Amino acid sequence: MRGRVPISCILLCLCIGAPAQIAPISLPKVPVPESGFVSLHQYTNSFFGFSMPLPNDRHFRFEDLSETENRAVQHFLFAEKSMDKGLTLLIVSATQVLNSRADDAQKAAFLPGMQGTKGPEGLAIGGRLFWKSDVLEKTFSGKLRRLRYATSLGGFVLQFSISAYSNRTAEELKESIESIKFFDPAKAGEIAGADARPFLPQAARMRIAGAPQVDIAHLDVGRVSGSVYVNSYFGFSYRFADGWHVAGDPKPEGAGLAAPGQALRPAIPGPPEKCSRGLLRATRDAEPGEAQSFRPEIMVVAADPGCFALDAKFPTSLHDEQAMQLFGQAMVRAFSGTQLTRQDSVTLRGVNVDDHIFLEMPNDTAIPVPGSTLLKKIHSSLVLTSIKDYWVVWIFQSESESELDQIMKSAISFAGEASESSRSH
Repeated sequence: MRGRVPISCILLCLCIGAPAQIAPISLPKVPVPESGFVSLHQYTNSFFGFSMPLPNDRHFRFEDLSETENRAVQHFLFAEKSMDKGLTLLIVSATQVLNSRADDAQKAAFLPGMQGTKGPEGLAIGGRLFWKSDVLEKTFSGKLRRLRYATSLGGFVLQFSISAYSNRTAEELKESIESIKFFDPAKAGEIAGADARPFLPQAARMRIAGAPQVDIAHLDVGRVSGSVYVNSYFGFSYRFADGWHVAGDPKPEGAGLAAPGQALRPAIPGPPEKCSRGLLRATRDAEPGEAQSFRPEIMVVAADPGCFALDAKFPTSLHDEQAMQLFGQAMVRAFSGTQLTRQDSVTLRGVNVDDHIFLEMPNDTAIPVPGSTLLKKIHSSLVLTSIKDYWVVWIFQSESESELDQIMKSAISFAGEASESSRSH
């Protein structure tokens, strides 16, 4: 493993008065925590959805304090420094939290020092609860004022830190942080303004450049024979349950994560056919005498992970608790606002099938009843595995929980060896 690179070797001192000097970059398909925009007067983050005014001071310069060493839960977002009247630093960072607690942000805001045992104080900024510490430290260069703000947001703790020898400068930066505004991340470009440039720290650029590239457009979508779907490229066959049959064309061109009439596809920039492709869609007709108001469905989809959760690392072991939690949180973000998963949490279950890890995300949802104001409860589950850098996704939906349990036991076979995939208890 590479050793930590000294900060002095990775600082990029770019003048705030000349944002055009920032190297041209293109932001990734979907935002990562570091994705943002910067202008003379504002920093805007397009992952978390917040904007922060910047001091109108020509002495401040952009700083890239990101580390080339891969750190899964630590994210450097933005920094400025000034050497006027001593070193002044403003640093914005985010830490992904596992097993989150209500006091995570309060603990992150704590600064030891002349504040003593008082602890951080709570305040509202942009409609969110922040915790703030404000201390003075005696140094050889004089009194150093340090402030730290922290808030919890979407499985992360956002942290804004100030250190300044000039009290006037510290007050200006304090005002900037306490003027932060939050918004829908999808509107980041609009909020940033026409004069803003895309901003992405070097470590994030390196991480994105190293991500696998896949070709959805030319993917072999496989074939169906009777009740068996075979995909030679991915190396598996899938037998759906007795009584089920292919619904429509088994090789739909440009199909995304959506069934007719259902908004299951995540909001992805650009044409959906570049991000996912339907491999199979099967359904079961109503049996004689059965009142079927919702047709159960099985969908199999191949997806480009870079369109959904670029930073998500698929777990290599079911016993790696951190990897499982990080991936589960990435799934919540990837499918937030759709019928595939809840927006706040997810229960991730895992099973090993022929040395392939399958992750299941169960989810109950409600859909409108035609001609009524009532909602119908639908049981659904998403099962996902990673093959050849693609995600291969099974989506199961049924009115009946018992039927959902049954159809999820359909046979998946790799390299000619039949196996039963079922939910892990």
